[in-house]
Amino acid sequence: MRDVFAALTAFGLAWSCRTAAAQPVATGTVRGVVQAAPTNVALPYAVVSIPALNIERFSGAEGQFLLPAVPAGTHELVVRRIGFVPQRQQIMMVANGTLALSISLRQVPVRLTGMTVRAAKACTSPGLPDSLQFPEVAQLVGLLRENAATYRTLVQRFPLVYAQVRALGVLEDGTMAVRTVDTLAVPAQPTVRYEPGRVVQNTRGKVVRETFMAIPSIIDLVDPAFVNNHCFTYAGASTQGNETWFRLDVRATERLRTPDVHGAFFLDSATAQLRRMELELSRPDRLPSALRSVRSVIAHSTFVEIAPGLSILQSVCAINWQKPRRGTRVSHGAELQHTLAWEFTTAPPDVERVTIRTAPRWRPATQLPGTALPCAGAEP
Repeated sequence: MRDVFAALTAFGLAWSCRTAAAQPVATGTVRGVVQAAPTNVALPYAVVSIPALNIERFSGAEGQFLLPAVPAGTHELVVRRIGFVPQRQQIMMVANGTLALSISLRQVPVRLTGMTVRAAKACTSPGLPDSLQFPEVAQLVGLLRENAATYRTLVQRFPLVYAQVRALGVLEDGTMAVRTVDTLAVPAQPTVRYEPGRVVQNTRGKVVRETFMAIPSIIDLVDPAFVNNHCFTYAGASTQGNETWFRLDVRATERLRTPDVHGAFFLDSATAQLRRMELELSRPDRLPSALRSVRSVIAHSTFVEIAPGLSILQSVCAINWQKPRRGTRVSHGAELQHTLAWEFTTAPPDVERVTIRTAPRWRPATQLPGTALPCAGAEP
């Protein structure tokens, strides 16, 4: 193998010697600050990008940003921040020059007065809500997708790994009997991509064929494939501690004849941060024969802010609801996950590279009350 590698390396060197030297590209630097209008308060973790050049950076704690090595010429600069109206502007980059900018973002004015709370119904016209007919709902969808886009930027620019403690067991009569407890390392970057109507998938191993559920992640919310196959409705506001949360319901389109997901997403009214995501399997009646005993599957996730404007996964509660069977007690598969720690390869500005949190007291062969499973009250 070393000989093959050496031969390939030598070939590469020889090939590069026969190739004309690339001409250096004239570049400059863009620096500036992102602030909230009209207060001029600094906005940390705004996403500053030049999409055409695949350049993307976060602003720092004082709203400052730096884009080095920007090719000379005219480019579109895009600045986004959760809870604020994105700004786009043309910039002219001069070779070896420095362009100083001051960006002011206006907060998204979500108005609840007069907003109609609509009950979930069949999704026959999927896609983004009409911004003229349903302006407030369109704004909430925009805020939800901004959360997803910011998370995607975070894990792409600053890869991180979650250390999660996981409890597996069965739920009977409102109590979870814990079977196993383990700890696992999970990359924040999803390994499975959402495909419409392909939430339930099969893997063919050498020994057995397994069926698994590819539950969409937060990143999938910016995927056109997800948006174009779901309907969005405003489902009201609720008080959670000192916060008010907006609820946005999402339903899979009726044209999907195989299982997908419905959902509910909860956004903090003050910061527009995503606090909770509740997903439920659609069309359980269309599950493969091996899963015909399943009545429903739910997965609830919560998120925690690690810095203003930046959130990561905090916990997961999932239940595999089974159909009742005559003469037997029904046991439902249950799973709890809690983020013990996270570690960045390189941390974002002003964020600790490694953070460790207190572990929940989960033990094998013990019982957890229903209050320890926040999703248990969502039995379909």
